[in-house]
Amino acid sequence: MFFYMESAISLINLNDIIKTALSLSAEKYHGRFNLEGFVFGSDDFCADIGASRTKDSVEVTYARQKLVTYCKAYKLKAIDMVYIDFKDLEGLKMQCEQEARMGFTGKQVIHPGQVDVCQNAFTPSQEKIEWATGLVEAFEHHQKSGAGAFTHKGQMIDMPSLLQAKNILKIIEKVKKI
Repeated sequence: MFFYMESAISLINLNDIIKTALSLSAEKYHGRFNLEGFVFGSDDFCADIGASRTKDSVEVTYARQKLVTYCKAYKLKAIDMVYIDFKDLEGLKMQCEQEARMGFTGKQVIHPGQVDVCQNAFTPSQEKIEWATGLVEAFEHHQKSGAGAFTHKGQMIDMPSLLQAKNILKIIEKVKKI
């Protein structure tokens, strides 16, 4: 089940909303109610705060960042706003790529022609998959040998790098199951 975050008051109370929903999911409803994540309803949010939607979406930057941060803190999915200009596939692609970099799990669509663009943007590239696979393998090798820090493809590797690589591989595993 997904909840929508569409108002200033829901943004302010996001932490309490998540805690309550997770509590209800775990206790009262015994798994029949399962919170999976939140969807950002940007147009309703803008109407609520009196903002005007712009192509660069700067007016909702704070709300989007807060939503994705809270969702990820609770291991929930974060689905970002629709891209209204459904004929502008290049603009959609750019926005999706930005959202993926911000940590969003996916994006709402309003037209079937948007689906492939969104799926491609949120699916790691073959280059990223190879980097992640190689990094995890190299890390495991270095752990077995007792070595500390190491480099992989010219970069110093630390735990955040390993976690980023594992996140990429988790996405690919989930995509294979769909």
